[in-house]
Amino acid sequence: MKLVLVRHVETYGNVEHRLNGHTESDYTPRGEAMKELLVEELIALDAKLSFDKIFASPTSRAFKIAQEVGTSTGKEIQVDHRLREFNFGIFEGKTRDECIEIFEAEWDQWMANYIEYAVPEGQSQREYHDLCAEFLAELNEGETILMVAHGGTIHGMLTNMLNLPLDCKWHFDIKLGSITMIDYNHGFGMLSHMTTPPYDELIPHKTPLTDAKKAAMRAAARTEAKAKAAHKKKK
Repeated sequence: MKLVLVRHVETYGNVEHRLNGHTESDYTPRGEAMKELLVEELIALDAKLSFDKIFASPTSRAFKIAQEVGTSTGKEIQVDHRLREFNFGIFEGKTRDECIEIFEAEWDQWMANYIEYAVPEGQSQREYHDLCAEFLAELNEGETILMVAHGGTIHGMLTNMLNLPLDCKWHFDIKLGSITMIDYNHGFGMLSHMTTPPYDELIPHKTPLTDAKKAAMRAAARTEAKAKAAHKKKK
């Protein structure tokens, strides 16, 4: 079995450094341009490998990429909720500083034991790892599979397929819009290819968030964080 693992492209949540697990986040203008290049790359890869199945996270930043590949290749997309990003629970949609300001005790517990600690309203890394294992166990030997998902999902698949401890995932730099290939047969995984299309070369005119928009978004986030912190203290 060959698995082609693809991470989605740049979103506003990425550039704002937000913990967007299940939270939706739109592509930035640069992300939109990256998506077009990535889809072309995956269509060309399908011509070489011929994907037997295409799986996708239901979250739009991943699903839209798979959908475009499926439309161009005439292949059905299978959405699987186990391919969503890690569920950050009460930390969802927030930056690190906002999490510490609003949920300091919970943040400290998570930092102290991030593998086993289940984030309130979310999950633990152990639970997430097990979901990835469950998904892998249902795949068929001998197939070539495209999976479009998230950085956390790919980390979970790699540690499972390569039989590595969970904290070894940090040794893999899964970049936005990257493609990782694994040969996985009879429970034995071999990392065969990791690449990222040359987005910086092919998209010369970067279109990041403007400073004005960044400032407005950060100000709104700070206001929300302070309001929630004040409300929490009153209780």
